[in-house]
Amino acid sequence: MVAQGRLDVVELKVTVSTEQARRAGIWDAVLGRGLDRRIWFCEQSDACPARLPLLDSGVILRLRETRARPDDTTVRLRPCRPSLLTADWSTPRDTGVDRLDFASDWSGEGRMLSASVNARHPAGTVARALAQGGPPEALFTAGQRSFLADCANGPAPLGHLTALGPVDARWWPSVIWSHMPLAVERWVATSASGTRLDVVELSRRVGRQGAEIAQLALESGLRRRGVDPADCEPGSKTRRVLELLTATP
Repeated sequence: MVAQGRLDVVELKVTVSTEQARRAGIWDAVLGRGLDRRIWFCEQSDACPARLPLLDSGVILRLRETRARPDDTTVRLRPCRPSLLTADWSTPRDTGVDRLDFASDWSGEGRMLSASVNARHPAGTVARALAQGGPPEALFTAGQRSFLADCANGPAPLGHLTALGPVDARWWPSVIWSHMPLAVERWVATSASGTRLDVVELSRRVGRQGAEIAQLALESGLRRRGVDPADCEPGSKTRRVLELLTATP
């Protein structure tokens, strides 16, 4: 069972279009250029928009580089089923190589537990490995592989993966908007046929106690600026990106 303390961490999320972000005053609140990122997601090589084997089974494999920071790889289970977590993976930990973390993701009425194992790598590791054409699964650590094997909701083989991307991202981790702290991240991805996805995620990490009030404050702040959360971008941005990048021209 997951340590109760980690169930007290809630990440509130709203995904908006760039026009909705402008209308809500997000671009007036961000300071500076932000941090440039490039993100790849790994899926089975036979994936297509209607069939995303890893994502459909609740597994997200991410490769990421951030300007002026180390690269990182992430294995995430979302939704995470606490009953499947073994004793070794039930408590947050940081070994210096891998970091295990839990959070409840709240988006509108949707709420689910996610569990992630993140590993840092020297800057340039991801781009170099992908440029050399090696298997992307080689970038995941032994700890990340064990976590996936022990706790995934069914088999999640790491063989025959393809890296989809990059998604060009820009991240502002500390934004004060409507008297509340937010993280703002913009994702831009283009399919092989030239179709473009451009979305902005607003997120805030809060304690479980009072999370409903914090979510109401976020949604009310959008409404006061003419953006109805019910009209915001539907579905998870990860799924939308993977559907875009696996589409054939």
